[in-house]
Amino acid sequence: MVNSNWTRWIMASSAVYFKAIADTIPLDFLVDGVNERESEIQETDHAELRINGPFIVEQSKNFYHLEVDLNILITDMMKETGESAYDIATWCGVFQSGMDGPISVYKYGGVAGDDSSLVGCLTPRKGKYDANKVLHFGLIDKVDRIRQSMIDGKFEMYVDTN
Repeated sequence: MVNSNWTRWIMASSAVYFKAIADTIPLDFLVDGVNERESEIQETDHAELRINGPFIVEQSKNFYHLEVDLNILITDMMKETGESAYDIATWCGVFQSGMDGPISVYKYGGVAGDDSSLVGCLTPRKGKYDANKVLHFGLIDKVDRIRQSMIDGKFEMYVDTN
């Protein structure tokens, strides 16, 4: 049977994982749907995690294949001085590298039964069109000089509920 907690555990675990990566840059970090979009972070260079899925298929009795798409939207509030023109590309590379390996999924989320035990690992999908991608949107606001790029990753996880 599909576990109604999988979505929360994937979201919370992904948020913890990518927050740790953002902290190494350092770059402010928020999660779409969790953090308020009106926060002060919106006015700074920041990374925003967006999650689509899981898309769940029961492949055999009590054995599930979950697919998850993770996107990190990077916003660079271009300053007049003290910033490299390549900062946004560097930040994208750090997150893309972080998407190259497994992401552990734990029972996180602050709900009864969330005991931080391991559920499984999201691993990058290996299909022909599933490579992690960096997409540069460029200058999105000429007045305020704001640039954006996105790192798009496709992941999968198998769960046996027996």
